[in-house]
Amino acid sequence: MTYTHVIFDLDGTLLNTLEDLACAGNHVCKMRGWPTFTQDQFRYKVGNGQVKLVERLIPAEFAGDGRVLEQALADYRSYYAEHREDHTAPYEGILTLLDQLGNEGVSLSVLSNKDHAATEPLVRKYFGDRFDVVQGRIDAFPPKPEAPITLHVLERLGADPAATLYVGDSNVDIACGHNAGLHACGVAWGFRGRRELEEAGADYVVDTPMELLDIVTGMPAER
Repeated sequence: MTYTHVIFDLDGTLLNTLEDLACAGNHVCKMRGWPTFTQDQFRYKVGNGQVKLVERLIPAEFAGDGRVLEQALADYRSYYAEHREDHTAPYEGILTLLDQLGNEGVSLSVLSNKDHAATEPLVRKYFGDRFDVVQGRIDAFPPKPEAPITLHVLERLGADPAATLYVGDSNVDIACGHNAGLHACGVAWGFRGRRELEEAGADYVVDTPMELLDIVTGMPAER
């Protein structure tokens, strides 16, 4: 076994949440008469947590206004809590990947910049009890890619960094893994694509879940 532990990002890696994220963001914009954005534009607004996402929606004339951000963030969280499962679904092949990794004895976890209050229910709904640790953004730690929250997850797992792989779909995820001393694998099926992952210095980039299985186990997977 090449890696005994795998820690996954959530949005754009395990779950395709983009449409629900875009709908929530545009809801906030429409409420205030702000410009809205296409779903493709949201690919580059998400990834650093909900606070940063909402900051990126605020027009320049309101930039730095803490009251505007506070109110817009509250509206975003309220709408997303009610609509986060409208269009969200696991990417094709993800459930098979997770089950095969579990059968090989690999410990699986989730670390997301999505607020923990939204992360845990989504993971439990779509993936049941497949993960040993599910960790979303909490106020006690700065968000990814800063190392402390990743190190916190490693400590909870009792995992050796040298035998742990971090998997995600953006440059934030590659930096997250590297900042904590982990190898990082990018998934090209996610929000950002192969080029960003390669430019970020990913140790691996995969196009399909089964390629990831090969990397983790160190042997060709049964198809």
